[in-house]
Amino acid sequence: MAEDIKLIRAGRIIDGLGGKPLENKTIRIEGKRIQSVINEKESCSDQTNEIIDLSGYTVLPGLFDCHVHTSFNGEPNYYDIVLKQSVAYRTLTSLRNVQQDLEAGFTTIRVMGEKSHLDIALKKAIEEGIATGPRIVAAGQNITVTGGHADLWLAQDIQYVEGLGGIVADGPEAFRKAARTQLKYGADFIKLVVTGGVMSEGGDPGMPYLSYEEIRAAVEEAHRLGKKVAAHCHGVAGAKLSLEAGCDTIEHGTLLIKDPRVIDLMAEKRIFLVPTLSTMASSPQEGEPTYAFFLKKIQETRQFAMESIRYAIKAGVPIATGTDAGSPGNHHGDNARELEMLVQAGMSPMDAILAATKASSECVGLEDQVGTLQGGKYADLIAVKGDPLSNISILKNVAFVMKEGQIVKRP
Repeated sequence: MAEDIKLIRAGRIIDGLGGKPLENKTIRIEGKRIQSVINEKESCSDQTNEIIDLSGYTVLPGLFDCHVHTSFNGEPNYYDIVLKQSVAYRTLTSLRNVQQDLEAGFTTIRVMGEKSHLDIALKKAIEEGIATGPRIVAAGQNITVTGGHADLWLAQDIQYVEGLGGIVADGPEAFRKAARTQLKYGADFIKLVVTGGVMSEGGDPGMPYLSYEEIRAAVEEAHRLGKKVAAHCHGVAGAKLSLEAGCDTIEHGTLLIKDPRVIDLMAEKRIFLVPTLSTMASSPQEGEPTYAFFLKKIQETRQFAMESIRYAIKAGVPIATGTDAGSPGNHHGDNARELEMLVQAGMSPMDAILAATKASSECVGLEDQVGTLQGGKYADLIAVKGDPLSNISILKNVAFVMKEGQIVKRP
């Protein structure tokens, strides 16, 4: 059977390669993949083709959000969600949330830890056509230690083994087994919760809670199977440990400006930073109840976040976009705000777009499949009215979304 052929006539194309936008080109799609980008006069007029007229739009690769939590959607009372909602219920809300990401033009998301491997199940359901959603890169359960971030601080006689979407392990061999467990159930990468965090009641975001030996054990198991390791790190000491132990990405990096030498080391080693500026800019709506510790920690760390990313941009650290969507006040579907904030931090609009496309595809290991509009890659693309190189905020209003050759959203 011949492949379904679609022709997209684009007014302007930003192909994700960093060069000048292409004018009045046609993207030829065969089945799920881009066949070529051709001149308009070369377009085939075969009646079996579907011709999609986006001549009044700018067409770009589908965007990436490299740091989301699917079963939260900005709720201020997230402990209640963890403790009172079943896995089945959270899986359904996860599906709703990731569909909002897809509608916003984010055709690929990286999920950073979910209860009972629900992200892996969701990924499989989408791949098998049971549900519609973005491409998912799944961590399974994140891995933390007793008393670390993502280990819930409850009364001593209340046992809750998964915390904020993870598994609690102590010691190198426990970390080795925890990593093997995630990989056994289909995780695409391992997420380690190296430092304290903002969304947990106890712990210091600047303090490392994992030892070098624990981090290294998990890294060895992931790298043995060709998988990457992402390290949740707000503070300098945790980032240094993670780099020394061989982690592939640093998530958040909020406090790294306190010792810029670690940022310079990331630039030297070409280690990706996923800064999640959106979560630092978010807060619950006025009048919504939330946790005092969360507001306190946000206030204490927010002032350093923009300084850290500004320095990282100037130092040449590779940046991938991630929002931490799901954290309080940080909603799925609002993901493009991260690109606005990267521009505020000093990136050019083109560099912010590259961070959300080509660079992010490299960060998660999908550069051979998506991230640029080139022949042979999956037909993941979006279209917006206007020029995002003049106004990056235009990307908050995506008019057209295609994933793997299938139209998800039309003008």
